[in-house]
Amino acid sequence: MKKTVEIIGRMAPGNKNLVFECSKNFDYSIEGLDTKLVDSKNNLYEIQGLESDRDYSLDIVTDKGLKCQRLFRCGEFPGTVINYIHPQDKMFYPSGMCPASPSILMLESGRILVSHDIFYRDMAENVSMIFYSDDTGETWHLLSLVEGCFWGKLFIYEKKLYLLANMHEYGDLVLYETSDEGKSWNKACIVIDGGNKYTGGPHKSAMPIIEYEGRIWMAVEFGSWSLGGHDCGYVTATGDITKRENWTISGFLEYDPNWEGTPKGHSSGCIEGNILIKPDGTMIDFLRYGIDACEPNYGKALYLNIDKSNPGETPKFGKVIDFHGNHSKFSIKYDKKTCRYWTIVNRADKDKPRRRNELILMSSIDIDNWKVEKVLIDYEHNGWPEDHNQVGFQYVDFIFHGDEILYVSRTALNGALNYHDSNCITFHRTRYI
Repeated sequence: MKKTVEIIGRMAPGNKNLVFECSKNFDYSIEGLDTKLVDSKNNLYEIQGLESDRDYSLDIVTDKGLKCQRLFRCGEFPGTVINYIHPQDKMFYPSGMCPASPSILMLESGRILVSHDIFYRDMAENVSMIFYSDDTGETWHLLSLVEGCFWGKLFIYEKKLYLLANMHEYGDLVLYETSDEGKSWNKACIVIDGGNKYTGGPHKSAMPIIEYEGRIWMAVEFGSWSLGGHDCGYVTATGDITKRENWTISGFLEYDPNWEGTPKGHSSGCIEGNILIKPDGTMIDFLRYGIDACEPNYGKALYLNIDKSNPGETPKFGKVIDFHGNHSKFSIKYDKKTCRYWTIVNRADKDKPRRRNELILMSSIDIDNWKVEKVLIDYEHNGWPEDHNQVGFQYVDFIFHGDEILYVSRTALNGALNYHDSNCITFHRTRYI
């Protein structure tokens, strides 16, 4: 795997072309085709004259004799492809072949970092890749590869860069630290001892980590799908967060279908929460809510109340509210410029409550009431030949930058296995003020 990344740092197919990164002198071939190689700059190369909707094999041989073969399919992608992995590409085994869990962060220098893990069902799911852009997302380069890293979230605390992640699905929840802006990473401490899908363990995604009153806070669940679901809680830390003793783990609350306002029927419960401070100063955990087998079967979210004055206390039920896109992971962030909470979610409908082929931007002044601001990406109504079973723009993470929101998507398009098992991470931008 390391040799593969050393040869080809990233792949980014487009409409009849391929951009890839290689830092070595090399010869290449694509199934004997007569193609044009353009040396762009900074080790980025472009191959033109390809066909869309066709699978190709890129073969690289370096001047040192190292060989690498990568599969790809050309096609139109919205936004900018940060990284692509073909569904039959085995170069990142045993971790998997589907890029997922994107996290985005801007450093003080203006450099943007994006991380993503690599998964597939019942595989190791234990590798993440980190990319950087120094031109506000126009071009991307591989920065590092982190082994023993899954469901990671990049964040800054006291001017230092960290990555909070599981070592694998339901594995140890680990804090990674870096002293060179992400080129190399060290395991600082284990926050929660993990397990696996059979025993249960900590669960999360690239959820927001907020700093409030001298502490950092992040939602975490415990359990597994194999055990029937997850109980909801959080972790919080203060002081030197590289020390395990400075972390506090809350109790975990089991979902109760008898809570007021819950839809009738079988719910899979809640996961992937957002720790937020409401306008009245109270702290909540705003969660993704699985209700596709309920009535109504979409359009509801749930939040829990957290006693911020007693870190470690188990959350308590708060409220069920109307909310688009409750079936897929979303991030909610507060923006001081507009004094509003913002999120990007998957719009769904009664007939297709779990579809992920449409992204919308929403805002709220109070968290309880949400307004759809605009449609960002819509492959449900644009006549695209792949339907909602094949297309997904999901697990969005974002940052505010000037009058824009910069966001990253776990994207399934142009020949992905299905909408869930994505084949690329894409970067996008939209004005919000």
